[in-house]
Amino acid sequence: MKLSSDQLELILEIIDRGNFSAAARALNRVPSAVSMAIANLEAELNLKLFERSKNHLAPTEVALSIEPHARLIVTKMRQLEMHLSELSMGLETDISIGVAADVNQKFLLAGIEQLIQRYPLLNIEMVSAPQQELKERLEKNEIDLYVAYSSSSIDTNQRFRLLAMEKFVAAISPLNAQKLKEQQRNELTTLSELRQIIVASKHYALPDPRILVSETYWTTDNLSMAIQMVEQGLGWGNFPLSVVKEHFNQQSLTRLAFSDTTNGLDMPIHAIWPSYKPLSQSLQFLIEFWAKQIQIE
Repeated sequence: MKLSSDQLELILEIIDRGNFSAAARALNRVPSAVSMAIANLEAELNLKLFERSKNHLAPTEVALSIEPHARLIVTKMRQLEMHLSELSMGLETDISIGVAADVNQKFLLAGIEQLIQRYPLLNIEMVSAPQQELKERLEKNEIDLYVAYSSSSIDTNQRFRLLAMEKFVAAISPLNAQKLKEQQRNELTTLSELRQIIVASKHYALPDPRILVSETYWTTDNLSMAIQMVEQGLGWGNFPLSVVKEHFNQQSLTRLAFSDTTNGLDMPIHAIWPSYKPLSQSLQFLIEFWAKQIQIE
């Protein structure tokens, strides 16, 4: 015999509620119909699902043995029904989200978690790349939206929403910091003479020329690699404080102290999407969650 999702749901309701009457109310049915449905099911299965007495009802070992499987099936069926309903109202089946390689990605993952709780059958692709590469991929419709820092120029083909502010700080290896201290070189202009490590791609123009301070620079498309390069003394870098503060605490990096200015630049983080393309309901939900919930110290 094949069990239907309705029959499985009925069994679970009785287990959870403890009696036929409460289960009937939860399912908007009369108690006699629930009792009869279970009796018919037991007869068809030739198995006893519930022990009945005058004042007590309890699931048998058979019912308890199928309970985990029944819960999984009922949950999946409910998710499928919800997903089909959402598809009929315009929900997409797949989304692709880009995240700039120098953005602290952990702040975005909570939003993704909330999104899949609301839309559990939604397929999500996460793309991490330098900002200028994400911009091109958006223009080619390879991604639906990306998250990155603001640029000095405004692209009229794109729309954006402010999500949070991040502070960037100049960092260097402790050994190189000690050398600068011994040479009494603590002005901001000192950085222009040192090699800069930048999270970018050599195949694209820099998203903002203001990020380039030094005459000589190396690039990498990975924030973690850039930090390790600076820790090894290969140059200095301008990094998100929320990421490198742990490295400062571990003394693998040193936050430079300038005599002529403060070491810290506030950078807005934006969600960016094509101006010609209306946001889907899942991306709207995600952006609203990020805008309300992201808190960067």
